[in-house]
This record gives sequence, C-alpha cells and structure tokens, in this order.
Amino acid sequence: MSFLETTPLYLNFVMKNLLYNPINFMNDVSTDIKKDKKSQVYNSKNKFVWICGLPKSGTTLVEDILEILPYIKIDKSILRSFPNKYKINDTNLERYILSFPKNKFSFVKTHLEYNEKIKNGLLKNNFKIIVTFRDIRDALISRYYHVVSDKNHWQHEVVKDLNFEEGFIKSLTEKTRKFPAKHFDEPIKYYFNWIHNWKKIEDNKNIKKIWYENYIQNPSFFIKEILKFTDFQDFKESDIEFKLKLKRNIEKNIPLIKKLKRPGKNVSTFRSGKPKQWKVLFTDKINNAFNKLLPGKIEDILN
Repeated sequence: MSFLETTPLYLNFVMKNLLYNPINFMNDVSTDIKKDKKSQVYNSKNKFVWICGLPKSGTTLVEDILEILPYIKIDKSILRSFPNKYKINDTNLERYILSFPKNKFSFVKTHLEYNEKIKNGLLKNNFKIIVTFRDIRDALISRYYHVVSDKNHWQHEVVKDLNFEEGFIKSLTEKTRKFPAKHFDEPIKYYFNWIHNWKKIEDNKNIKKIWYENYIQNPSFFIKEILKFTDFQDFKESDIEFKLKLKRNIEKNIPLIKKLKRPGKNVSTFRSGKPKQWKVLFTDKINNAFNKLLPGKIEDILN
C-alpha cells in the first residue's frame, strides 16, 4: 500500500487503541521498546515467524509463547508495521512481507489454507513457519461454542436457539451468504481439506508441524520444541509454562463476549481446550451425521 493508503489506517489503529484503554496502549508500546533493546543480546537469526492454523487449533497458544520470547505480533504493534487492509494471498504476499521490520523479532498469525506460492514466498524471505493442528472433532466443537457466544459471527443467528445436538450439526454445513469464498461453503469440508493439505507437508528446519493435543499431554516438551525451532533455547520451558498458566487463569475470568470486543493485542478467545471433548459430547445422531458429512477418512487427518 502507498503512504496515503496506510496513514488513515495507521491513525485509526492508534486512536482506537489509545481511546479504548490508554494504559494498556502505553504498556504495549513500552513492552515493544523493551523487547527491542533486549533482543540485541539474542543470537537467534530467526527474526520472522509465520503461525498458521485453523481457528481453535492452538494458534493462540503458540502466539502466547512467542510473545513471552522477544517476538511481537506485527499487526498489533505500532512499532512493527502499518495495519494492512488487504487479506494476504499469493498476489500481495511480497508487499505484505516488505512491511516487516528487518531487524525486529516479529510474527504473524493466520488461518490461511495451504498455498504452494505462499509457502515458497515465506521460505524465500527467511520465515519460520509453524503449522498448528487439532483433532477436527474438538476443533469444530470449540468453533461451535465460539459461534454461539459471538453475536457478530455469520452463523450465530442460525444456531443460537437450537440445542447442542441440532446446533452443532447445523454449524457443520450451514453456508454463509455474505462471502463467495469457497471455504465459507461448508465448515466441515473446509476444516478437513485444510488439515489434509497442510498435513502432507514435511517438517524441515524452516517448517514445524505441531499438534495442540501434544501440549495438553506434555506442555514442557511442546514448548521445548518451539524454543528449539526458533533457536531460543536459553529460555526455560518451566518459566514459559508458568507464564502461560498465569495468563490462562486471568483469561478465564473474562467473559468471551467481552474479549471479542477488545481491540489491540492479547485478545484471546481461549475456552477450555480439553482434548477428546467429542467423546463426551457426540451423541449417536451427531456421530452418524459427522461421519456422513466428512469428505474423507478421519484417519488421514489425525495425529
């Protein structure tokens, strides 16, 4: 974008955050400055990280870990980048990447479908890519509860008055009329294809695939893997785990609907995150409908 295009967006971004909560805004600026100063002592050459995952699949967890490290989320910091009004795709990726500061530890969180051009473009520009996965059944359950809580979600009016069984099944297939994009057709198909396509990509020194369930089973090892991948092994897993638990405890006391209204960074819609919720919540009717609607074998998209 040109300077004339970004300036109004930038000013609106600053004023919105400043007016909403000036104390938090100034704390964020102060945190960014302090992180920049501290980052000079780190030897890691991995300045840029790209988090990619379906909603409710661990992207916020990885985001929280990176923010404990020297990284700052680029689109939530006035010191990192101008807000970008365009959705990222394979035609504007290079322009988006140019907005990243070259010598600052920065990251971005997206839900992008697998795209060969985008993946190669990120690797070409020295990005580390972290792809998060979660059991599709639990991810879609978590998505359903998010839809029920968020009055602005395009599916909210469709499921809000239904019981869980009827509402959940409806949420798997209900199509939006707002957007023509293919991934808004049927959520269950979109989720399956998203996982299936990203899962085929092999891990290497610049691409790391991680499963949310692994964090639940062994938080320390999960964190250690991210530290190793980003080359921040001087940090202690136990310290990061403690800070994550502290944040989760704070977030639990904030109603989801209130979180959704907060501008700026640290907007978490984390609910409970318990694994295998589907074993408790899936009735025979849901199980039959789910298996019928799934466009492929579930074994192909599990860890």
